[in-house]
Amino acid sequence: MEAEQSVLGGLMLDNNAWDTVAEVVLEQHFYSGNHRSIYRTMQKLVDDGRPIDVVTLSEELDRTAELEQAGGLEYLVSLARNTPSVSNIRAYSEIVRDRALLRQMIEVANEIADNAFFPEGRASEEILNEAEQKIFKIAENRPNQGGPEPINPLLKKAVDRIDHLFNNSDAMTGTTTGFDDLDARTGGLQPSDLIIVAARPSMGKCIVAGSTLVDPRTGAVRTIDEMVAQEDGAVVSLTNDFKLVRQSASEFVDDGIKPVFEVVTALGRRIQTTLTHPFLTGNGWQKLESIRVGERIAVPRVLPIFGDRRIETHRLKALAYFLSDGGMTQSSPLFTNTNDRILADFTEAMLAFGGISVNRVNFDERAPSYRVSAKASDSGALRRRFAVALNHAMESCGLTGKQLAERLKLRTSTISQWRNAVAMPAPSGYTSLCSALGAGFEQATSRDFESGSARVNCVTAYLREQGVWGRSAPEKRIPGLVFTLEQGQIAQFLNRLFACDGGISISKSGQVRVGYGTASQVLAEQVQHLLLRFGIVAKLRSKHHHPRTQYEVEVLDRDSIERFIDRIGMIGKESAIEKARAILAAKRHHVNADTLPDTTIDYILQLKGDRSWPEIFAAKGLKCPEGYNSRLTGLSRRHLTRRRLARFAELLDDPYLEALAHSDLYWDPVVSIEYKGERQVYDLTVPELHNFIAQDICVHNTTFSMNLVENALMGTNKPVLVFSLEMPADQLVSRMLSSLGRIDQTKVRSGQLEEDDWPRLTAAVNMLKNKPLYIDDQPGISPNEMRARARRIVREHGELGLIMVDYLQLMSMKNGKSEGRTQEISEISRSLKALAKEMECPVVALSQLNRSLEQRPNKRPVNSDLRESGAIEQDADVIMFIYRDEVYNEDSPDKGVAEIIIGKQRNGPIGTTRLAFIGKYTRFENLAHSYDYGPDE
Repeated sequence: MEAEQSVLGGLMLDNNAWDTVAEVVLEQHFYSGNHRSIYRTMQKLVDDGRPIDVVTLSEELDRTAELEQAGGLEYLVSLARNTPSVSNIRAYSEIVRDRALLRQMIEVANEIADNAFFPEGRASEEILNEAEQKIFKIAENRPNQGGPEPINPLLKKAVDRIDHLFNNSDAMTGTTTGFDDLDARTGGLQPSDLIIVAARPSMGKCIVAGSTLVDPRTGAVRTIDEMVAQEDGAVVSLTNDFKLVRQSASEFVDDGIKPVFEVVTALGRRIQTTLTHPFLTGNGWQKLESIRVGERIAVPRVLPIFGDRRIETHRLKALAYFLSDGGMTQSSPLFTNTNDRILADFTEAMLAFGGISVNRVNFDERAPSYRVSAKASDSGALRRRFAVALNHAMESCGLTGKQLAERLKLRTSTISQWRNAVAMPAPSGYTSLCSALGAGFEQATSRDFESGSARVNCVTAYLREQGVWGRSAPEKRIPGLVFTLEQGQIAQFLNRLFACDGGISISKSGQVRVGYGTASQVLAEQVQHLLLRFGIVAKLRSKHHHPRTQYEVEVLDRDSIERFIDRIGMIGKESAIEKARAILAAKRHHVNADTLPDTTIDYILQLKGDRSWPEIFAAKGLKCPEGYNSRLTGLSRRHLTRRRLARFAELLDDPYLEALAHSDLYWDPVVSIEYKGERQVYDLTVPELHNFIAQDICVHNTTFSMNLVENALMGTNKPVLVFSLEMPADQLVSRMLSSLGRIDQTKVRSGQLEEDDWPRLTAAVNMLKNKPLYIDDQPGISPNEMRARARRIVREHGELGLIMVDYLQLMSMKNGKSEGRTQEISEISRSLKALAKEMECPVVALSQLNRSLEQRPNKRPVNSDLRESGAIEQDADVIMFIYRDEVYNEDSPDKGVAEIIIGKQRNGPIGTTRLAFIGKYTRFENLAHSYDYGPDE
């Protein structure tokens, strides 16, 4: 208390001491409430340029009604009178500050203890993180201990630095980037600098507009165009152990117009992508440009996604029957079929609509056709019910027939006919009538109107509502509603489709086949997709011997046929299904299509090594089957089934083989890759897994930044800290091993290394071993958490050499306030700059670019292309952009070359540095260096 009194009294005696005190003490540092009030008022007087003394201070406190709370005039006089010495005011201020810090620590310590004693269900790790943040917050609230420095000591520092550089001409002024030209331009990555590295996500890895993806939340099928436009979407993604999971896209990328190629597989699945878009092969993720016809790519063997919606059974059957054997281009719906069981089921469904009659329209030798129309015999009753509802609604609204006619601009006699059940309005008149009389009238009459209208029956209205009415056979497609239905209803829908336009057949050799035929390619693809949801792998092929192309969906493998029989079936064809079931049950299980890529065999033989199979069997306590060695000799020339692979996985105790054997994947050979011209393309960024399922095919979506980390790590003994908000730590390390060891990253990811790769891997491991590299892969980390963890590394391991953040837009403030994403990015950007200054090391943060640059002829980025660019551009000391011309121009003369464009450098020149880019190693190199990478690189 005495120190607080001395500070306040000293300020009243010497106003010039304010600057000294303000550097040390904040208002909240005063323990006494009246002292805080006095200090706050003093600060206001200083800000207003007024003197601080007993008179001015008491007057201002009196004006704000705080004088009595502050102790009154007498107390202010005693403060000034009892101050020991103004010359010691800084020492008094430090006492006030130190006691305040101790009180804060006591308060926080009590809160930490309370949280530990009463965790209220929270995890200990969460409580620990909160405790650490509270402690660091105390330090953050301290006044800045720095201040303006006089010129002389600064001159000495500058001259000493110049002298040091002169005598050490090879010394870097900052942390090396590892790239000679870039170091020459920047002097390395400078301490306390915030360096922004920006590029467009995906860099050309895109799929064509109109490509479809399944929303795992609802079962709905959406186009990638819709997802990008709405910037919303969950996707199905593939894990590292080859299982399908639900993921949320974090970025939605409009990549403009680019050349695309169509990939068609043996199953008939097709997708259009750019050449740089990767597919999963036996050699890992490979760009399309590296894939050849005949190579197998991964597609899902099952997409177990269903919605939770239900519709009335008769409406579901109506869609299935009219999409298969229905005609929807005449005045009334027609249905043609010869199966009595199907006809009975169809008729029952139609009559359930109400006010409907089903009548045969041809009696010749052709297959019978049935017209679905409004029931004529009921039309009088429908008109009478409509008239009663109309008169009641008019009475409720207080309208006469003349008034209603004037409102609708009709003759009074027309209204009279409706009111007396002589006629019903046309659709346009009914719409106007509902607008005039309200929703209650429409609800009471809609069903009768649909049934009684001479121009539209309720079945036609329903088909039109679902978007299928008026479509010819080649134009038919399944409405979006069906994809969101629950599993049982989708099975029932497929049951009716296959019952009409499909069938189950048994050849003379006993081969069982399930097939579905249609003139619509889209409908065939949709049926193939819906079967996939049940784990039924179907092949789609086209037949051209008909006057118009026909499309057939075939189910040929035993497991899929049995699933179809058990879970879907076909009404009216039960006897054929039971016969097929019996034949399959009597057959030995044989697979000739659902097999693994040949690279799996190479991997097995690599695991086997020099051991004999009898030795391997003996190690497991098993007897090796006779002739096993000779059978395995042919492995490299035959495909391997999943069932057999599972036995190898168990025999060799290998988790990778185990994951492959029980994966959700089917390995589908590519049958064609054709150029389709330039198309609008899009892409998605999927955090962590970086892949998603589109068109029922697995497709994939930091290189330069991690090369900076590698080079900084090798060029300094200081710790390097990486915050990887997008990619898991183990994947990041795998990339570094690929880059440092110059090993194809797909081999590293799949583990299928060749003999000469192992020494390179060992060398890369040794290069990284015991290096002070620390990786934090917590998603959505905040600047406060980042600062706390950086401080911990400094405290435990010494001064940092580099901090890498991948990437800035994935950070969050976590302060409970939301003033818009732009404001949040501004705070994050300022925090990163403050982190660089506090840690006295370069902070490299990756950032994304706006999509607008894709619309420009010259796609080289500029500063304004930065997402939320204002604050980032202002806070950054250096801004670098990565540009590869080959991504945008297929015939670019600069293939294998990357431009590092410096768009801003606070203390140096801007310009462009060219580097070599080696894609399969995810590595940048000095362009002037020559390396023997083989003829294709």
